[in-house]
Amino acid sequence: MDDKTANFKKIAILGGGGLMGHGIALSCLQRSNAEVTIISRRDETVKHGMDLIENGQYGLGVAVKRGKLSEEARDEIRSRLSGTTDYAEGLAGADLVFETIPEVVDLKHNALLEAEKHASEDAVIASNTSSIMIAELSAPLKNPGRVVGTHWFYPANIMPLVEVGRSELTNKEALDSVVAYLRQIGKKPVVVKDAPGFFMTRFVNNYLAEAIRLVELGIAGPAEIDEMCKNGLGWPMGVFEFLDDTASFDSFYHAQEYLFETCGERYAVPPLARKVFKSGYKGNPALKPDSRGGWYDFLGIEKPKK
Repeated sequence: MDDKTANFKKIAILGGGGLMGHGIALSCLQRSNAEVTIISRRDETVKHGMDLIENGQYGLGVAVKRGKLSEEARDEIRSRLSGTTDYAEGLAGADLVFETIPEVVDLKHNALLEAEKHASEDAVIASNTSSIMIAELSAPLKNPGRVVGTHWFYPANIMPLVEVGRSELTNKEALDSVVAYLRQIGKKPVVVKDAPGFFMTRFVNNYLAEAIRLVELGIAGPAEIDEMCKNGLGWPMGVFEFLDDTASFDSFYHAQEYLFETCGERYAVPPLARKVFKSGYKGNPALKPDSRGGWYDFLGIEKPKK
């Protein structure tokens, strides 16, 4: 594939002020010359995303301090970044749209319809869904063929894998151009068949849910499970550290609800998970401002020092 196919000039990120959106923005800004606009309905969310890009754990400021990015390069990147709450303004002229709205079908439908309405006529629309079928997401659009799944992993500007979902409706040009662009910015795209949860979410959610059920049964607590995962399996983070520190619990929760609806009983949300989520404990409040805390906070357990 020639470079021209992947030469996107303006990228819009719907939900760009969130956990995944700002990381996708950083990837595009740091590894290509595209202009990037993050878009959210709420002004405070846009500001939060801009702050994470600048000052977050994996942001530009840290890269400069560690000598991985010069101040001149940081300033050049800043010049290509913008944020807005106006969908029409942010999407105007975009030739690639990444959608990072929460895993709720109606919310994603609304965002994708906005993208189709305001972006360039031939823009590729890529959803960061971790669970919802691409055919289902693209159904309301006039041109469902330009919708592709791009499931990134946190932190998006660090982790190389992007799971690329293609439905029976996805056209080859859209798929090929996204795969080429992801490779261009240093990612490792893997194309999978369209299905609920694709591969990674179905695989990962099973062990997350089982860990929660084992806490419910009193077999082990979060601290013990995290210690065993790290020291027995060699994982860099334990299950509950992952859900808390990356503020990934709500993504797990919504995906599990969808998997239960589409795939059946083995993906049922554990009752304890429902209780924690409905109580407002979604993980690190610095990453998820509407969260009260994480699993350790809800259960009143002291978190082991790293």
